[in-house]
Amino acid sequence: MIRSTHFYDLLDCLAGQFFNSGKYSARCAKNEFGIQISLAAKEYFSVAVVPKELPGDRVVLGILFDDSAKIEARDGHTFTIYIDVEKISTNFTNPLAFKLMSLIILAHEICHFTYYYELFVGIGDSTGIREQNIFKYQISEKLIDAVVEEDDNTSQTNIDEHGIEELVETFGGYNKEHFTKGGGTLINFFDFFHNFLEHMNYNQILEEYRNTAQHD
Repeated sequence: MIRSTHFYDLLDCLAGQFFNSGKYSARCAKNEFGIQISLAAKEYFSVAVVPKELPGDRVVLGILFDDSAKIEARDGHTFTIYIDVEKISTNFTNPLAFKLMSLIILAHEICHFTYYYELFVGIGDSTGIREQNIFKYQISEKLIDAVVEEDDNTSQTNIDEHGIEELVETFGGYNKEHFTKGGGTLINFFDFFHNFLEHMNYNQILEEYRNTAQHD
């Protein structure tokens, strides 16, 4: 059974680099996924965070790339999370508010990745050619637009019009269809999202933000 705790090392890897690199970029691959992700998946997947100017009001764009299309002899996929850091920092000028918004985005996007992982494991948890072909077929048939466009008229647009608490409720409120595009799943994405935030000390940072905001 796939649990939210299986992805805590991934979150630590990405968040640590994102906030400490000075470049708001991050990458997790192989052993950086931790011991609770399958060995085959650690070879097959990588996850990257890339700062990028995005069109319109969009602040996040997640895309699952087939690495074999760009890297010879590389069989696998990279889930890339593009974040418009400039847009967020413009709307959330308080550093703690910026951090809270960034954590919300990371938690939501890793929920997307958990479904890819579940699909991979369900197919056979193997990097064999047969399993890879089935995985690619499933992605192309069901999930090609799963996270390519996040324009559901939610807090991901016009983010300056929404409070921090509302953003949590909005991002945690997506239904299963948003993540699976009709596929089956045993993942409770609502619980995973909030578990991810709790692991990254979201509530503690939120309380600190509230205290500083009261004194501004």
